[in-house]
Amino acid sequence: MVSRKEWNALADDFEREVCDITRETGSREIDRILRKLKPSPERSVLVDLGCGIGTFVERYGARFRHTYAVEHAARILARARKRIGRREDITFMTSNIPPAVARIGRKADLTVCMNVITMPENRIRAQMWRGIAGVTRKKGHALIVVPSIESDRMVERVAYGTSLADAKKDAPDGLVDRGGSRQKHFARDELRDVLALHGFAVKRLLRVPYPWQKEGLRKPRNAGTRMPWDWLVLAERV
Repeated sequence: MVSRKEWNALADDFEREVCDITRETGSREIDRILRKLKPSPERSVLVDLGCGIGTFVERYGARFRHTYAVEHAARILARARKRIGRREDITFMTSNIPPAVARIGRKADLTVCMNVITMPENRIRAQMWRGIAGVTRKKGHALIVVPSIESDRMVERVAYGTSLADAKKDAPDGLVDRGGSRQKHFARDELRDVLALHGFAVKRLLRVPYPWQKEGLRKPRNAGTRMPWDWLVLAERV
């Protein structure tokens, strides 16, 4: 798990070091989802849990009446404030997710949480899922991005020649080593199950590809059109 100190240290190099789906390969799909949801600038509330440098809020915040931008790393949130500027319709919060949820309450018509739920500890991940449920109104939606274990196994096979059986043995619980720390990766069916457990029905679940360079690799010659991907899921609070 990346500590607050380590996350703060990425503030200056955020764009280079962090895969920002809104800024990169997921922007087209996110645009489609927002057009379909049709949030109201007079009524709708957006909560971005783990907003990073504010890419999603900057791009889509004006479609909502009010936005809560939550980030636990103060230096990264400072960059979000700087790039977005002073706006009365945005509340910036330097906070972990559970205390932020307690302060916000169940207000969100759309809750966004992108590449945040990657902690190896099941207990902490459960807190995050409960937090998403805790701020999302009934019939509201959550837009979530998480790493894909199916993608990681594809990378192992294509880049390193690892068999599928061996790749599964290496990370049977979806915990994958990333730069010396373990990160949780989710299987498609597992993601559906955990969302159902916390009161959500999946409406869309799709792959969002990203460059091989984000895996620290040049594209393998035998990759063809295959690229690593994250899961992007839109779910409704039921």
